Amino acid sequence: MTTPAEEDDTINVAVNDTGSNFLSPLISDPKALASEYRRRRNVSDFKSVHPADVPVEEAKGWVVQRAGKKITRLKRSKRHEELLEDRIWCLLYSMGYRTLNGSQFRIAFTRPDSSTGKKQIDVYGEDQETVLVIECKSKRERGRRSLQKDIQETISLQNYFRDSINKRFPTASKPKIIWLYATQNVLWSQSDIERADAHGIQIVTENEIQYFETFLKHMGPAGKYQILGEFLRGQKVPGLSNVKIPAIRGKIGGEIFYSFVTTPRNLLKIAFINHQALNHPDGRPAYQRMISSSRIKEIGTFIEQGGFFPTNILVNFSDSPRFDLISNSENTDENIKFGWLTLPAKYRSAWIIDGQHRLYGFSYLDNDYLDQSLFVLAFEKMAIQKEADLFITINHRQKSVPKSLLVSLLADIRMGDSDPSTALTALGSAVVRALNTDKTSPLARRFSTHGVPPEPSQNLTISEAVNGLRRSGLIGKVVGKTIAPGPLSGATDEQTVKRATTILSSYFEQVRLANPKRWEAGREAFIAVNPGIRAHLSIIAEVISYLSHKKSLDFALLKPEEFSQQITTFSQPMFDFITKASDDAIRDRFSRKFGEGGVKEYAYHLMQVLQAAHSDFGTEEFQRWVAQSNSEKIDEVNHFLMKLAERLTNYVIDTLKKIHGTHRLASDEQAFWEIGVESERIRKNAFDAQQRDKARRKPKEAYLNIVDLAEIVKQQNNWPHFEHVFKNPRPEERTGQKYYIGWINTFNELRNIAAHKNQLKTYTDEDLEFVEWLRTEVHPKVPT
Repeated sequence: MTTPAEEDDTINVAVNDTGSNFLSPLISDPKALASEYRRRRNVSDFKSVHPADVPVEEAKGWVVQRAGKKITRLKRSKRHEELLEDRIWCLLYSMGYRTLNGSQFRIAFTRPDSSTGKKQIDVYGEDQETVLVIECKSKRERGRRSLQKDIQETISLQNYFRDSINKRFPTASKPKIIWLYATQNVLWSQSDIERADAHGIQIVTENEIQYFETFLKHMGPAGKYQILGEFLRGQKVPGLSNVKIPAIRGKIGGEIFYSFVTTPRNLLKIAFINHQALNHPDGRPAYQRMISSSRIKEIGTFIEQGGFFPTNILVNFSDSPRFDLISNSENTDENIKFGWLTLPAKYRSAWIIDGQHRLYGFSYLDNDYLDQSLFVLAFEKMAIQKEADLFITINHRQKSVPKSLLVSLLADIRMGDSDPSTALTALGSAVVRALNTDKTSPLARRFSTHGVPPEPSQNLTISEAVNGLRRSGLIGKVVGKTIAPGPLSGATDEQTVKRATTILSSYFEQVRLANPKRWEAGREAFIAVNPGIRAHLSIIAEVISYLSHKKSLDFALLKPEEFSQQITTFSQPMFDFITKASDDAIRDRFSRKFGEGGVKEYAYHLMQVLQAAHSDFGTEEFQRWVAQSNSEKIDEVNHFLMKLAERLTNYVIDTLKKIHGTHRLASDEQAFWEIGVESERIRKNAFDAQQRDKARRKPKEAYLNIVDLAEIVKQQNNWPHFEHVFKNPRPEERTGQKYYIGWINTFNELRNIAAHKNQLKTYTDEDLEFVEWLRTEVHPKVPT
């Protein structure tokens, strides 16, 4: 841990009881804590020096913030190590910890042979129930870092530290000690994760830190127990054992429920909110959303003014609680039983389904308010899918729940749904969530999550990645009323998630390693962007198809390691291009790719790189795109189609004016427009298009499209004047029709290709044959 720079009003205070010399320095004075918090939450360090000393300090990286005759104020940006440590320290302060470490904090300890030692600890916080011992590890740029030696050192000192910490609590019950590693820009190795987990060391990355900070900002200090629940799940909450309350037990909708009254003090300690924003790596579907802190404070003010809530807070007990019936003589109803309920005494044992705002409205209130009454309806071990369904049923009509979020929730909780399309989307969501939360994945924390303001690196969206997975067919395709498995599919949904996550992480790790700087730059470098991720998914699918044919490989049977090796080895030329290509080359090929056409074009540029090494690689559509990208013939076709569209439009308008005239009618419209164009829809669409064209507004008739022409020329009063030009039967059309203008629809489709070349639409052989038919059959009839 580096020594923070001084600040004028910073005070470090060591606690002065007899056992505190094992942990020093500690800060517990409220004013000193507030001062330290102000210093640590700033991204810069400050100090004051004599003006004569300024040159020496400037050589050390300090810059003048405010010059004075006697004192000069200096400023220096904190290093990334300091920023992470201060961020975690401030998180503990926001959680309500009021005994925290000062600068260069150390834990002293005594070994069995009576020798002593000291170890510097980055962040330490304690109250009467819990102690957090936190090591902070960061990198300036995101990448791999081995923490094996650091973790091993922590493991070797855990028992010594525990003895030293417990000496601070000689008379009270011993606190629960939480060992944490907080990391920034570190991609973990699986072996380090397993080593830490085996010794009870919790890991928090930017993903969890960002969520914890947002949660506390929204929910206030009482959110402390939500965070502790992440680390102490299933463990008993100190001071909450044997809390018995009168309750009713019954059954509704096939679910056991308990109805009772308790206090915010009790419920907050065991409450847990299954927020979507956390994207928890255990794969448990999440359905709650966070709201603004202003609403929480409004509720708190309402309570302070004497307000109360006569409605139930809905929760789900994760374990069966103890329920002692009163005497049978007074408990004769078969459906309802009266008794004494013993509240669960474990962290995160009461999952909030509805009422999180009413509960956390007490967060900012004085201690006295925490003993007010709350009405609670608690279910017993309800399935998570039912929890989410109940949440949606209660909230789907409320304006505060975004429709897009509810759609996301419906997909997220429908693993194995009877509808194959919904089930496949849910499976894709689970895969993307796993990629986002897997600490070893190059895609970890790269996706934005609902309810948490995204950081610049979180430029990917889950919905786009899920869409890409579905279109690629990698995890399966809907065939009729079933899902046909894909090459990444496993025997079960859970196995599919594990297999897909492993293989996709391996592939995208090669993309990352090809140019870590571009990967981490996100949208600025055009590699780790939504179209790019989707394009790579389609490339993986195409590589699998190619190698399956060339090498007779059955990828569905390959183990993840061999699967990954096959596709990454084949794709090496593409990785080399990402490594070596200039910024201009990357920008020219991969920038400004939007929509489905943009994804396809992005993929085709990647395919071009692979085709240089494997000449027969690529789909038929890709081969056409290559052939047409620089074809003079295609340019000429585009020009012909656009000119023909212009000639047809001018011809129709000029003919209407000759037939019906340009004089004004009673409606103040010109006769050719009102009489010649009977369709109100066509007239309205043309007018609307005219109004939208602010820059070069033209007459209304100039905004007619090709399909409009077909309807106009078919009018009974118009057809005789246009029949000789527009009646053009195709060889495959049945005989005896009146109009024979079906060719206009095909012409319109090709005209759109010519007008929107950037959307990557290409002409088929049939399209080019149709263009030749236009040249010979239609074009000569249109007057110039």
